Amino acid sequence: MRLVLPRQCVVRARCRLHQVAAVQPRWHLQHPPVVYRDPETLEKKLQTLHNVAWNIISAAQSGENTPDSSFAAYSDDDLYTLYCDLIQTDSPSHDVRTSDSEEALKEEDLAALRRIELRLAPTETIPSNADNSLTRRLSVQRGMAPTSVPPLTQSGHGHQHVLDLIESAIARLQTLTTSVDSALPKVDNSSVPALATIVSKTEWLSVVRCCVYENDVDAAERTIFLMQKAGLTVPEEAVNHVLEVHASKGETTRLESLMHRVLSGPPTETQRDLHVKAHLVRASHHAPSGFSDLGDSTGSVFPTAALDVLHHYEASGHFAPVKSYTRVISTLFSVQTHPSLDPRLGQSAARAHAWDLFAHMRYVAHPTPDSYLYAMMMRACGSTGGRAEPERALDLWTEMQENRVEPTRGAYEAIVLVLGRAGKGWLSEGMRLAREMKERYPERDRNQRRMWCALLEGCKRVGDLNRARWILAEALRSNASEDGASSRSRGVDAKMLTHIFHTYASYQPPFSRTATRLLDAASHPSMRGQNEADTSQTELPSPQDQLCTDSTPTFPPLPPQTPSDVLAEVHALFDRILRDTHSNAISNSGYLSRPDQDAYADDPLAGKFADIELKPALVNAYLSVFYVHATVERSIEVFRSLFGKSSQSGMLRGDAHTYLDALERCAVAKKEERGVVLSWAKEVWAEWERVEAKAGLEGYNDVGRWARMVERAHAAMRRVLLLNEDIDGALSLLRTFVDRYPPKAVLPSEVGVRSSTTVDEDSVITGRGTSTSVAHKSPTLSLFAKPPILSTRVTLTNPKPAYPSSSSSLPPTPTTTSSHSVAKPLVRLTSATGPKDDRVPPIIGFSDVELLHHRLVALRRTSDVGYVKWVCEAYKGLLRQRRERVLKGASRRAGVEV
Repeated sequence: MRLVLPRQCVVRARCRLHQVAAVQPRWHLQHPPVVYRDPETLEKKLQTLHNVAWNIISAAQSGENTPDSSFAAYSDDDLYTLYCDLIQTDSPSHDVRTSDSEEALKEEDLAALRRIELRLAPTETIPSNADNSLTRRLSVQRGMAPTSVPPLTQSGHGHQHVLDLIESAIARLQTLTTSVDSALPKVDNSSVPALATIVSKTEWLSVVRCCVYENDVDAAERTIFLMQKAGLTVPEEAVNHVLEVHASKGETTRLESLMHRVLSGPPTETQRDLHVKAHLVRASHHAPSGFSDLGDSTGSVFPTAALDVLHHYEASGHFAPVKSYTRVISTLFSVQTHPSLDPRLGQSAARAHAWDLFAHMRYVAHPTPDSYLYAMMMRACGSTGGRAEPERALDLWTEMQENRVEPTRGAYEAIVLVLGRAGKGWLSEGMRLAREMKERYPERDRNQRRMWCALLEGCKRVGDLNRARWILAEALRSNASEDGASSRSRGVDAKMLTHIFHTYASYQPPFSRTATRLLDAASHPSMRGQNEADTSQTELPSPQDQLCTDSTPTFPPLPPQTPSDVLAEVHALFDRILRDTHSNAISNSGYLSRPDQDAYADDPLAGKFADIELKPALVNAYLSVFYVHATVERSIEVFRSLFGKSSQSGMLRGDAHTYLDALERCAVAKKEERGVVLSWAKEVWAEWERVEAKAGLEGYNDVGRWARMVERAHAAMRRVLLLNEDIDGALSLLRTFVDRYPPKAVLPSEVGVRSSTTVDEDSVITGRGTSTSVAHKSPTLSLFAKPPILSTRVTLTNPKPAYPSSSSSLPPTPTTTSSHSVAKPLVRLTSATGPKDDRVPPIIGFSDVELLHHRLVALRRTSDVGYVKWVCEAYKGLLRQRRERVLKGASRRAGVEV
């Protein structure tokens, strides 16, 4: 049976063929072609459709049999999908672009600006041979002579010029639309904005990004407002670009204002995260600088505003993403106690609140954290500020695996770090996890520095020098790239070398001269020559020989067997570091050896430490090796070579840890070393006095970590004086300490603070005719008052704060922070007593003056013994009262339960 197609089918097929031919890529000169992810697939589809349509038309014209089923391979849905793919040539999405690099994206955005300018700018379009044409005569008569505009590349502010053109076009279109509506009131043309035919969505995004490239946030906001003026829906990506700039600068006011003006609904997860980030960045701008002599860098402040934003989003039902909680928790872990900050919102309170927020997040918003948050919490279990908690870290590790969260490299590095800091019983488990990570992530080109530092944390605590030297060899081997050049991103850094020197200090050589059993040479004449040879080999070289060695530094496979071998190896390593870092001051001081330059040119370690920065922590770790394995004379000589004498300026500048370590080394000197130690201790004490005075001027007297260092330094100096029978000097030093840090500083008087209860002027007359006073609780502010955010009162939900003139989904910065409506974690991991008090000033305990007390008792100096007893009891009693006030600390406003 022969099928004859009607004429309508033939016409429809021809129209479809013409449509396919019309959409073939015929690019205009002003519009560069868009390359799709797989252009061959689209071309094949077009060719197949062209063949199908041509075969259908040919069969219909010739009257042949029904075409094969392959000719009808395209249904209406397939044709519609293909048509949608073709009309997206003017608005390619991000997943269609050929390159995601920033440079390629920037070039595309600049090209979009040029297209918009060429499209909207008045250009010369009249041909040169049309001077006498009707168009020219009409233009001259109306005073509209064609003008020429310079291209965008010649203007100084291209994005501003394009915005002016777009704003002018919007004004003209609005005027035209108004005139059309007045002439044809029944025509509804509001469904399709007129400007959508002039500037596409992708071009709008390009304009916003170009404004961001030029760091012109005002122009970027102007672009968004122009889109609203044109009646277009502002894309989320455009808003996020501007919010990202505000968040990176900490401009919370402008960010919240833009969110209120642009967003019609609740913010997306990305926008909520940027809102939290803005408050964190703003808080970081007000962070005080740390104490340089204490080794502190600029930390963070307690992110109260960011916490308020988080809790407000929770109350509104639009939770911030896990990334936002991770940002806030990371900031809390980086908070440092500073004199200018709230005394109850220091490092201890911030760390405790970070754990509380972690538990609160899992209860309220996100039950399952991601791998990055798990890694951060595990790393916090091994914080240097307190005791390592390997059990808690392993619980988090097991929980992460039970929740089917894939552990990242950072998670492995965090758990190994905690196990390494836990000590000897946990190092083997850390090594097992390190091998597991290597099997899961076998990339050798990746930076393994954090894993090496985590392993070295365990090595230096157990004195495992063999493993530490192997880690150093692996790091040096990976310190060179494929072309042999050094790389900062991989290999050895100052922190790793600090761990290496600490491992040398904790290492116990297997051979010790004091533990050697000597044989009688008369009864064993055959051993006389061997004993003499061994004695000559184990003798400690002179300080000058160890300071100036002319041999090329080598590291044999066998670890050092004697303390002198340890010192020689450490000195060779530090000598290589100084030469690679080009420390001219130390080189001219005579500390470095002066061997033949050709010998060091052939050294395999040459240039491996060129990127190392000589920080005080690294130098202190180097000195700690001499404090443990060398004599006190050798230690003094090395110390003076690096830092100079009291009458000279040193080549390096020490910090508080430098002088504290030296004083504590003097305090444990042997009996035959005490005379030499006294003069050195006085030199170091003079430098310590300078650092202590500087800290007092900056207000660090009541900062917990610095206060504990002051106690240790004074205790060490008193012990040095007592070991040298200077009882009066030690007692005078104690009196100086008490005068500088009196016991009353432990419990400062609350000046200007009224009692928690006051008597009302109006007396209340009871039935018996007697008058009783009514007690009113007045707001009081105390040093020991607990901030509302640390309140331990149990609540089921956080109160939703009332913000003036704001919607519930877009929280601005609160205007009031009443303790009755403050938001806080609903679930806490810390105890009800709260975090420890880290603002206790320096104090004196009996263990600090026990030796002085014994000497005074032996000399029967009763009055001095009574003074020492009074000092201990005074600090002890006031410290007990301070503890009670801290534990019973009320809220910022009296009368609020905590």
